[in-house]
Amino acid sequence: MPGISLDTISNLSPEFQKAFGAAIQAEKKPIEQLEERRTVVESKVNLLTDLAAKVDSLKQILPAVGTPFGLRELSLTTDDEKIITGSADKSTADKGKHSIEVVQLAGSASALSNPLADKTDTKIGTGYITFTNKLGETKEIFIDDDNSTLEGVASVINSSGTGLKATVINDNSGDEPSFRLLLRAEGVGTQSDVQFPEFYFSGGEEEIYLESTREASNAIIKYQGFEIQSPTNELKDLIPGATLNLKGITDPGKPLTVSIEQDIPKTVTKMKDVVEKINQVFSFIQSQNKLDEKTDTSKTLGGDYGIRLAEDRLRNALQQNSLGDPSKQIKSIGDLGVQFNKQGTLTFDEKKFQSALESNFEEVVSLMTGDENTRGVMPAIINAVNSISGSGGGILTNQLQNYNSQIQSIDKNINTKEKQLERRAETLKNQLASAQGALNSMKSQSAYFQSSIGSLPAAGN
Repeated sequence: MPGISLDTISNLSPEFQKAFGAAIQAEKKPIEQLEERRTVVESKVNLLTDLAAKVDSLKQILPAVGTPFGLRELSLTTDDEKIITGSADKSTADKGKHSIEVVQLAGSASALSNPLADKTDTKIGTGYITFTNKLGETKEIFIDDDNSTLEGVASVINSSGTGLKATVINDNSGDEPSFRLLLRAEGVGTQSDVQFPEFYFSGGEEEIYLESTREASNAIIKYQGFEIQSPTNELKDLIPGATLNLKGITDPGKPLTVSIEQDIPKTVTKMKDVVEKINQVFSFIQSQNKLDEKTDTSKTLGGDYGIRLAEDRLRNALQQNSLGDPSKQIKSIGDLGVQFNKQGTLTFDEKKFQSALESNFEEVVSLMTGDENTRGVMPAIINAVNSISGSGGGILTNQLQNYNSQIQSIDKNINTKEKQLERRAETLKNQLASAQGALNSMKSQSAYFQSSIGSLPAAGN
């Protein structure tokens, strides 16, 4: 609103200033009313935006339960996760049980040096290490005097980038503690095998040599009566759609069972998330509809047709059922542990839902996602949500557009009336200034006449 200052009128009497202020205040009333209306509409916009955000949050998770594939979740479990772990791709894996015996893990080529009394003081001399990597390339690693202890040699090997790694281990197998250099080639399986190093050192306090070596090995498993080798401990093609990670070895002749089954708990969690998101919408609507004689309806959406329609459409979608098929045991969401309570929201019995999945999984899928005879609860909810908050004419979307248009119209009216007020104030100031000037002139003339009369000689003189 423009600032109308009385200070811009000079020599204005207190009476005229008061009259000017009263006139301007009266002219401001329509603008103040428009601003109050704008505040009310903005409040509605904020509430509708909040509700639309809750509906959109529900919309984002519905695809995960809206189709049979979305509901399908597979878990891979084993008798002993210290031996085998894994995962199953729900799009390609089949449910079932598989018997697997792990005879040998895939290992890398490794070697162990002779023992030395310490790892930081005793020097093995200067020289170089040669070895042939898995590509058949001969590599040399030079060791100078500054790095001729066990720790120094290990550090140089690890930073050489040759595909050979080294660690210094404390070996307490003998009478006295000792330290050894453990060498390991990168990678596992016979395809990563190497020819172990030869040491060429001179001038050292102690000699170093490889006391034992171990070639790279493939993993060996027994599956369906066949012995199979794998170059890695990660098996991706043994069971279609499953990835197995070998961690240990089974007892001879005692395979363990790998089970690929429907992941019921994960499906329960999905349904729980949906119920929670729906309840956020219902709870918001219920809070807006709690009206009494003290409620300021200008600050709520109570009685708003949009939220009434939104609630009705969600309720109708949730009541989708398969009552027309008497052969089915799962006929409504009530059979899944989902029910309306007195507060107008949903309760969810997770144990009942899990039991329904375990005993009648296909019927649960049919009710939730639809089949040749029923539409399905979730597709109905998806349609309801799109009609409530869709970009192409959803209830809340249209209301928000309407309210935003009202705000634009109000802003336009306020701008027009502010300009009118500025012009009216300027006119009134000029009028009052002229009146003040005329009044001041009249006062001056009156004083002059009084003075002139007072100077005339008295009668009889």
